Amino acid sequence: MCALACLAERPTLVERLFITKSANALGIYRVKLCKNGEWVTVTVDDYFPCYPMSGPIFSRANGNELWVLILEKAYAKLHGNYYHLRGGYASEGMMDLTGCPTAVFILSDPQVQQMARNDELWRLMRSWDEAGFLMSGSVAGEDRWSEAGINPNETLPNGLIPGHAYTILLAKDVQRHRLIQLRNPWGSLEWTGDWSDSSPQWTP
Repeated sequence: MCALACLAERPTLVERLFITKSANALGIYRVKLCKNGEWVTVTVDDYFPCYPMSGPIFSRANGNELWVLILEKAYAKLHGNYYHLRGGYASEGMMDLTGCPTAVFILSDPQVQQMARNDELWRLMRSWDEAGFLMSGSVAGEDRWSEAGINPNETLPNGLIPGHAYTILLAKDVQRHRLIQLRNPWGSLEWTGDWSDSSPQWTP
């Protein structure tokens, strides 16, 4: 989902995945995904697993859009089933959706920590932002909140959920502040620390 949320920032990258470009009466769609370095075509229908008398079990559409559900179903078909998509890394999803190489930086790695200390990592992030690269960030750990129906904002200090990946929309220097704009691909639960929506740091 994080990789799809990143891709949604570049509509042309989403559109090129679809061989079937518009809705059709048969409800059959062909999309292409890059798996193990090769582009493969996956055919799916427009039947999606749903809760009884309710909406889809997995991803949700924005209004009457189907593209997220279709891509998720094709990706699940490529990997055997929906439940095989529950874990993994956004970088792998981005490779499969773009066919492009990715780089991963793990903040606990001593070399990456040195890059952070000498500002090299921030300079790279700024240059990637300016170049229009797709970026994501994730929080280590395991999500014990979402599926249990517990509100993480009541138990976590800043609203970021362990085991979740977030789309990085912007990396900017603003008046001596280094700010990263994140999007939660699940669309709920927000950062509550410094520079959050209700933070006193914001001025007119």
